[in-house]
Amino acid sequence: MSFKNEKTVETKSCQKCQVSFNITDKDLEFYEKVSPVFAGTKHIIARPKLCPDCRKQRRLSFRNERALYKRKCDLSGKEIISIYSPDKPHRVYENSAWWSDEWSGFDYGCDFDFDQSFSQQFRELSHRVPQLSRYVLLSSESDYTNGAANIEKCYLCFNIDASRECCYCYTTTQLEKCFDCSFMMASQHCYDSCNLLNCFGVLSSDHSEGCRNSRFLSACQNCEDCFMCVNQV
Repeated sequence: MSFKNEKTVETKSCQKCQVSFNITDKDLEFYEKVSPVFAGTKHIIARPKLCPDCRKQRRLSFRNERALYKRKCDLSGKEIISIYSPDKPHRVYENSAWWSDEWSGFDYGCDFDFDQSFSQQFRELSHRVPQLSRYVLLSSESDYTNGAANIEKCYLCFNIDASRECCYCYTTTQLEKCFDCSFMMASQHCYDSCNLLNCFGVLSSDHSEGCRNSRFLSACQNCEDCFMCVNQV
């Protein structure tokens, strides 16, 4: 599908999923604009062979937030929890080793080879340079977490900040003793809920704020001791 004022230049079939997609004049303008210049020569980015959805999936395929594995730290030999499985070719360091002075990033510097593709050289470089085992900062007793900061005694929580004693939570901040919750902030003792703010003792609820000791709420504010309520203030 083309946007307004865009002219379809070519229609192609995706090499992965075989869905038809259009390449427009605006696409070609963008590729020309962002094409790199090396030694005074501009290298025009080739037209895509994959549809937009498959291109997006490929761009995001490197990212792993919630799958954790046991493997060895490639610096200390210690068994660690990591977002990289043992069969991956990456060099992985536990967090304390990665932040230490026991290695230097300057050791992995290399020249760019214009006779090889950028993607291949970047891939090889990423396999040589040490990677963080998990993205965790200022956390304690929370080995099975990733994308976490300032947490304590949390388990299988991801994208979580300033929380303690939580399990199975995703994209939350300032929680205490919450389980199976996502997209929540500043709440305590909640379970099986999402999009809550400043709630306490709320179960199986969503999109609510300032509620206490309630069950099965949706789009409620400042409710207390309520059950199966919707749009209550």
